[in-house]
Amino acid sequence: MLSLPSQLLLRNTDIFENGKWAIVNPSDAAIFDELRDPSLDVDITGLHQFHDIYFQSENTSKFPQVFAASFSIDDLKDKQQLDGAVIYLPKAKQHLEMLIANLTDLVKVGGKILVVGENKAGIKSVGKLLERLGSSVNKIDGAKHCGLICVEIETPNKAPFDIKQFGVIRTYSVNGEAIKVFSLPGVFGHKQFDPGTQLLLAQFEPRSTKLLNMKGQVLDFACGTGIIGTYFAKLNAKVKLTMSDVSALAVYCTKQTLELNAVEGDVIASDGMKQVNGYFDHIVSNPPFHTGIRNDYSITQQFIAQAHKQTRPRGTLDIVANKFLPYSEVMGGLYFRSKTLVSTNKYNIYEAAK
Repeated sequence: MLSLPSQLLLRNTDIFENGKWAIVNPSDAAIFDELRDPSLDVDITGLHQFHDIYFQSENTSKFPQVFAASFSIDDLKDKQQLDGAVIYLPKAKQHLEMLIANLTDLVKVGGKILVVGENKAGIKSVGKLLERLGSSVNKIDGAKHCGLICVEIETPNKAPFDIKQFGVIRTYSVNGEAIKVFSLPGVFGHKQFDPGTQLLLAQFEPRSTKLLNMKGQVLDFACGTGIIGTYFAKLNAKVKLTMSDVSALAVYCTKQTLELNAVEGDVIASDGMKQVNGYFDHIVSNPPFHTGIRNDYSITQQFIAQAHKQTRPRGTLDIVANKFLPYSEVMGGLYFRSKTLVSTNKYNIYEAAK
C-alpha cells in the first residue's frame, strides 16, 4: 500500500523522465514498482537505513537496493554520480541534515535533491535546510497533507561525507558503572540516557541476583545506541551477547559503543525478530512503539510473541514500557509466569519467564 508521501511523489513522475536517481528511506516498498514505467527512461536505486522496507524492496523490486548507515558512490550502479535523489522526511531534523550532507556527495552539481513528507512531520520547514545547497528552492507540489520540496545543487561538498562527524560520544553512569555511548541523529537515545532504559537497567545492579544469574545467550532487542547490551557484557563475562535493531544507524552506533567499552557482541539488522536466529536464555528490551511519527503497538506485540518462541525453557523476557501501553496481557497470555517488577507514574518494568 502506498503511503501518502509516495502518492504525492507519483503525481510528479515527470521528475523521473530520465537519468540516475535514488529514492532514500521510502516509507513503503511499493513505490519502486509504481516507478517502473516503460515510458520513464530512468535508473533508480533504493537507499535504505531501515531494514523492514529494505527487505521488502529487495524481494519485490527489480531496482537495485542498498542498506547502510551511510551511502557512498560505490553503492551506485556504474559508480557514477546521480542526477537527483528523493529523501523521505525523517522524524528528526538532524537526521535529515545528515542525509542531505550524505546525498550531496552522490548527486552531481546541477542535479536535484527533493524531500517529500507529511505536513504534520514538518515538511514546511525543509526549504530553509535546502537553501544551503542552492538558491533555487521550490515547492513542487502539495496535496494529500504532504509537500514535495526541491533544490538544484549549485556547489559540491567541500569535504567527503563522514558519518562520524555527526556522532556524539557521551559517558553515562549506569548503576555506578561508566558506559561510553556513541549516538547519531535518528537513533533512539541520541544525546541522552533514556529514563525508561535507566529504570530497566536499575533492575540489574552489579551485585543483584538478576545480573549474577544472567548467563548464556542474551538478546538486546531494539538495541538503539547499544547501552543495554554493552552494560551486560561489561559486567558479566558469562553473557554471550546478540544485539538487533531495524535501523542501520542503530547497528552502526551499537558497534561503536561496544568498541568504546572493549566488549564484544554480535550486532545484526532485523525487521522485528525476522532476521534474529537461535534461542535465548534472556531477552531484554526497551522496545519501540512508533512507526515514523505514528504509534504502532503491533511492533512490540509481534516481538513479544516471537520472543516467546525463541526463549529457551526457564528463560526470561524483561521489557520497559510506558504505562499506557497494553503489553502486560500479551506477556501473561504467552509466558508461564509474568509480573510487573516496578511501576512508576510513567513506566512499567515487566518480566516474564517461560
